[in-house]
Amino acid sequence: MMSRFHFRPLPGLTVAALVALAILVGLGTWQLQRRAEKHAMLAQIEARQAMAAAAVELLLPVGDYAIFRPATATGTFQHKDEAYVSEARTDTGPTRPGVRVMTPFRLTGGDMILVDRGWVPLGARDPATRPEGQVEGIVTIEGAFRRSAPGSTFTPPPDLKARIWFRRNAPDIAAALGLSLRSPLVFEATSRNAGGPEPLPTGVNIPDNHLNYALTWFSLGVVLVVVYLRYHVVQGRLGYRQ
Repeated sequence: MMSRFHFRPLPGLTVAALVALAILVGLGTWQLQRRAEKHAMLAQIEARQAMAAAAVELLLPVGDYAIFRPATATGTFQHKDEAYVSEARTDTGPTRPGVRVMTPFRLTGGDMILVDRGWVPLGARDPATRPEGQVEGIVTIEGAFRRSAPGSTFTPPPDLKARIWFRRNAPDIAAALGLSLRSPLVFEATSRNAGGPEPLPTGVNIPDNHLNYALTWFSLGVVLVVVYLRYHVVQGRLGYRQ
């Protein structure tokens, strides 16, 4: 007698499995779309970084589109309002406590931006210990705009007396110091000064794990199908019979 293939799916289980499979496939597809968007954004950042430096006055009106673009700024540092962002360094060996020096910078056109001049060890936080670095008069500096870092519920409150913050957030620093900034972005300087601070540009650290996430969702979809079919086999609802 010839064997015949039969399949009698359980209605409720089948509907639930189809809904779950649709969700898993949808999540995997969404991750692939996010991956394409992320790669486009990374390509855009790379293209911006390769551009010639432009004056900040030309970049400020475009807001976030100015981020990562090399730029020059001409004006004067307002050293009396210098502030600090706590940051320990580990890239030079043992952990070294220190701060990023944040200095308001008055552009020749009158607008003010906040400049991250770079890093100094904790013992050099006092400007009196690095007088050569406290440049006076009109200067031109190079760098690039970066977004301010938002705080979280775990971010310690700033030490306003010592002017030390724990997130590089330009609006928060400006508000505490009574300053009016042209932009909420931070100008991260790359220009070096004989007396410090040491420029410490932050890298472009944008995670790109979307392919792994997509494969995870698709794999769960495959597992779901296998379990669904196996259950029907065990129940005698799927297979060959005489």
